[in-house]
Amino acid sequence: MNTIQHVLLGVALAASLSACSQAKDEKEERREADSQRVEAPGMSIETKGDASTVVTSDENEIVIAGNKSVQSRACSGQDVQVQGDDNQATLTGTCKGLYIIGNRNKTTLENVATIQVTGDDNTVRWRGTEPEITNIGKGNTITKAD
Repeated sequence: MNTIQHVLLGVALAASLSACSQAKDEKEERREADSQRVEAPGMSIETKGDASTVVTSDENEIVIAGNKSVQSRACSGQDVQVQGDDNQATLTGTCKGLYIIGNRNKTTLENVATIQVTGDDNTVRWRGTEPEITNIGKGNTITKAD
């Protein structure tokens, strides 16, 4: 298990423990042969094969942390953080800002005010008005979608 998976396991354990105090109808757990998903209000934890992801969201921020996940989320003016490597995120609606920390992530947005990419070989495509862009890394592609 690598460092990120250890961190995600710790977050999953903490979330599971906090979910114990919630009513049973507020959390959901699903298992398949090679995957597991736990959901609670404002949070989901998913493992599938060698991919693992923790997603938290509230009225201010959506955080997608993990590796090799595929996520679709709706923005309502929040900041979005994508942390990790090899993630794919599709964001609909209007996001305040996108912050990518990692490598080889692919993100598509409808509308966003700012984009900051830290890492290498990430791809970001947006629609709508051109955002303020900060690119700290190598091989990143940040372009308007056709």
